[in-house]
Amino acid sequence: MQKSTVWTIVIVVILVVLGIILLSLPGQEGPEQAGPEEGVGEEIVLPEEGLDLEGAEEPVAEGEPVQEALKDAETVVPEGSLVSDKGEVLTSSGEIVNNEALPGSPDAPKQSRSLAEGEVPKDAVTLNITAGGFEPNEFTVKANSVVTLSATSGDRTHVFKFDDPGLQGVAIGIAGGETRAITFKAPSSGDYTFFCDVPGHRGRGETGVMHVK
Repeated sequence: MQKSTVWTIVIVVILVVLGIILLSLPGQEGPEQAGPEEGVGEEIVLPEEGLDLEGAEEPVAEGEPVQEALKDAETVVPEGSLVSDKGEVLTSSGEIVNNEALPGSPDAPKQSRSLAEGEVPKDAVTLNITAGGFEPNEFTVKANSVVTLSATSGDRTHVFKFDDPGLQGVAIGIAGGETRAITFKAPSSGDYTFFCDVPGHRGRGETGVMHVK
């Protein structure tokens, strides 16, 4: 037998023996198989409304004072702020509105949807706004009374606002030919300037005064 053949047989035998020894050693496992990607295939469950995100499982109870405040409250204009039987203007959650809040925020008086002519209350203060200004450009209300004010655009877009920061939240935005209204609690006695907040409109004379007595 040739020497090369003998050496080949010896090498093969050695390799086979080494393989048997390695396989017989304890604790040797193949490479760890990667598990499924985290989150893949899992259903995402959102927390139920009213649950404490820290793990509380009992719904947050509504306050009795809020429920009582809303019990007899009504809207004066469609989709506007609520008014209680005690003469308070309320948010949808039953809190007293804040005239100083940013317009359109939950705490501010809420303007109505676009109104038809017959939906404006008879006792509302009604203003018509055009490029020529407000008509009328002044009106008088009673201090601390509930006031509903409607604004109608006679031409294009206008935004009714007050100068006084204490009435910042009382604002009405209307498109051409549209009427909207807002209900708010009048402030203390004094004169309060109002204007159209569309750039350039105030400068051409779209201003007026609310007298509170």
